[in-house]
Amino acid sequence: MLRSEVQNKTGLTRKAIEYYEEKGLIDPVRLENGYRDYSEEDVEILEKVALFSKLGLNLKEIREIIFEGGSLSSLLRNRQYELSMEEKKEEILEMIVKDADKSTIDEKVKSLERSDTIYRKLVNVFPGYYGQMFFSAYRPFLNEPLKDDGRAAFEKFVEYLDSLPEFNLTDKEKEYLDKISAGFDMETLEEMNRSKIDAVNNSKEWLEENREILDEYEKYKNSDEYKNSEVKKLQDKLSKYMTDNNYYEVAIPLIRKFSPSYDEYYRKLIKANEDYLNR
Repeated sequence: MLRSEVQNKTGLTRKAIEYYEEKGLIDPVRLENGYRDYSEEDVEILEKVALFSKLGLNLKEIREIIFEGGSLSSLLRNRQYELSMEEKKEEILEMIVKDADKSTIDEKVKSLERSDTIYRKLVNVFPGYYGQMFFSAYRPFLNEPLKDDGRAAFEKFVEYLDSLPEFNLTDKEKEYLDKISAGFDMETLEEMNRSKIDAVNNSKEWLEENREILDEYEKYKNSDEYKNSEVKKLQDKLSKYMTDNNYYEVAIPLIRKFSPSYDEYYRKLIKANEDYLNR
């Protein structure tokens, strides 16, 4: 069916339908005249997307429910957890305003920290550029509370990062990081991380579908434009810093111990890398 029919059935605007197609939620057939032919399945998906969007779900959550076997009950539990955390924070702030006993406040804060996610714990102890460069890439695997059997490894990871020599960023490098970060909201970063996970989970299929893009990327990495770019200089500087301080030998094994989901991803990453080299 044509897009005008889809708009009437779903209540979505033309721009919204184009956006969801761009994000890979639907894949209509292109006709010889250039028009798109939407299937009944496309319409069913868009109706679900429209409903979940009205209920406040973001694109990542919608994708998980429709395509990745995620459940609404699991999503609801996560939302309730987040709401509970916010309520606890507000309670502590109110206690501070009312000048409550310091020991009581400290106990409440400790209770809050015990139920906080691994990512939030890391952000709290390593704010700013430094921490984000070393653990933001692992965020999809850190959005859960720290388990007791991973606590020792987590503490060693924090101790290791804190003991590293200062990683000096020039004003120009900081300006560059601010510039590229400004264009990425949290949903975009989540989308990028999800794409990496998809590539690892379905490496052979992903490599086949993205062969041309990978070839272009290889050409770009060998070009003078890339070799002389700010991003290349910063990547080389960070890579040398990590190598000099045995980051890969020390930090990665620790992350695998306190994040079981990252450990699983790491195992798949090794296999995906073999597929990439043999493509």
